[in-house]
Amino acid sequence: MALEDIFRALDEQADKECEDILAIARAQAEAIEADAEEQAAGICSACVENTESVMQRKAAKQTNAARLEAKKKVASVKEAAVSDAFDKAADRLVSARTLPTYPDVFKALVSEAIAGVSDEMALMVDPADEELARKVLTEMGVDAEVRAELSTSGGVAVLTGNGRIMRRNTLEDRLDKVRHSIQSEVAEILFS
Repeated sequence: MALEDIFRALDEQADKECEDILAIARAQAEAIEADAEEQAAGICSACVENTESVMQRKAAKQTNAARLEAKKKVASVKEAAVSDAFDKAADRLVSARTLPTYPDVFKALVSEAIAGVSDEMALMVDPADEELARKVLTEMGVDAEVRAELSTSGGVAVLTGNGRIMRRNTLEDRLDKVRHSIQSEVAEILFS
């Protein structure tokens, strides 16, 4: 039986060595698994942080784009309102001739237009102002041809230099000139 005892002892020793090897392998496997889980958690955390950062930048970009679009729309509405105010003013110019002050205004426009002109000149007016133009020129003692060839709500254009130079002083021209200088003031009045 001594041989059987030796084989049994060898079997027991082999079983013990196998168990030790398996225990070491399990411990190594657990360590590798724990390390892999830790690395996976780190990668997942980094991925989440990166995704959050990308989403924040994307949200900020979309917010800024929406704000810019809103500002553009507000500016467009304001610009349209200011333009509409000037369009309405231009429409009201048509009735300027019916005002009792129009002859004085017309005379002032003629006076400004011919100021400093010493050459021969022609006064261009709307057909509706032809008679008034002749009367104003007579009152001012100015000898000039009156041409009823201008389409305007009121005012004159003076031709000098054999027709090469034209000075316009119409109500529409004055409105256009003032439009550029007071647009912001009109917007402030409309939107304050």
